[in-house]
Amino acid sequence: MKSTEGMVDYNRNSRAQQQGVNLEAGRIRDLVERIGRVEPEFRIVDYGCGPGISAINAVLPAVEVYEDQFPDAQIVVCHADQPGNDWDALFELTRAGAGYSYGNPNIRTEASIGSFYDRMASEGSVALGTCFAASHWLSHAVEIHSPGVLWFADLTGDARDEMAEIARQDWARFLQRRAEELRPGGYLLVSTLGSIAQEDEVNGIAASGRGIYRALQMVAQQMADDELINQDVLDNFVFALWFPTAEDAEEPLKNDPVLSAAFELDYLSVGSAPGRAHDVFADFVSDPKDYASHYRGYVHAFAASTLRRQLFEPSVEDIAEVDALDKEFFDRLEALYREETSKYAFELWFMTIVLRRTAQ
Repeated sequence: MKSTEGMVDYNRNSRAQQQGVNLEAGRIRDLVERIGRVEPEFRIVDYGCGPGISAINAVLPAVEVYEDQFPDAQIVVCHADQPGNDWDALFELTRAGAGYSYGNPNIRTEASIGSFYDRMASEGSVALGTCFAASHWLSHAVEIHSPGVLWFADLTGDARDEMAEIARQDWARFLQRRAEELRPGGYLLVSTLGSIAQEDEVNGIAASGRGIYRALQMVAQQMADDELINQDVLDNFVFALWFPTAEDAEEPLKNDPVLSAAFELDYLSVGSAPGRAHDVFADFVSDPKDYASHYRGYVHAFAASTLRRQLFEPSVEDIAEVDALDKEFFDRLEALYREETSKYAFELWFMTIVLRRTAQ
């Protein structure tokens, strides 16, 4: 099972993802200008695209700049994601008035379906690759003995080392596949949730969303205490994600001779998102009910499928009980945010890296 399989309501509850896409629009335009004209076609691949408007906005700046520079040129936009993505909704958006292909016969839209840890495009064919809020998901579900902890940033000891090695290998594998697909002089832009140094935090890092995952741990433990979730299952459950520091992002480029030869590091940063970085939903905090509802929707969008398959289903004998567990869990999470509000706020740091494919 893929770690992101079955995500729900993602387009409606993708505030942070859309913010990341909008933040990088200017950088994408600059990269397209640097690349220049490509024959026979300028191919853009958006890896881990998702189903909604953020997938359109991720490629729209590149399309607009290239169209302006070369009105007669051919453009191919390839949306790359898992089979469970809502492809019908996405392709409908590409052709809508706000889409990038509306009325332009020189633009061809494609889909590449699979895992971005594998090959998603033909060798040397991609002029510009983008990946937004996706590469922090690992290549597969993870089971690590970690009582009291369900996410990477609070792991310690052997559990931390095991998770870190999985993340390191996955990131290197992601870059290896992109090195195969990018044409010489092409660019890869990856923007995802990141982590920064903070001495008083576990492992000395503060990771995006730390409040959310600690709230999830609290609710999960309460349900285990109430014998609604199996304690042994919970003790071995960890979300399959890793929010990288700048050092994590750069490590394979320094230590893998193939990758260090394949890529030039153009830009690397981990920093606070502009605006409400201390709380993505701060605009709603004055109304605790509305605030809690936004958190429920956002968390359910990315976490429900993982919780159902790795925590709820193994805890019950009758699969029909899973829906009730799902509702109970998110009812409790919403109540927690209604009562505690910003105590478990979604803090947001983006890790952004831009790599140029060298000529070999």
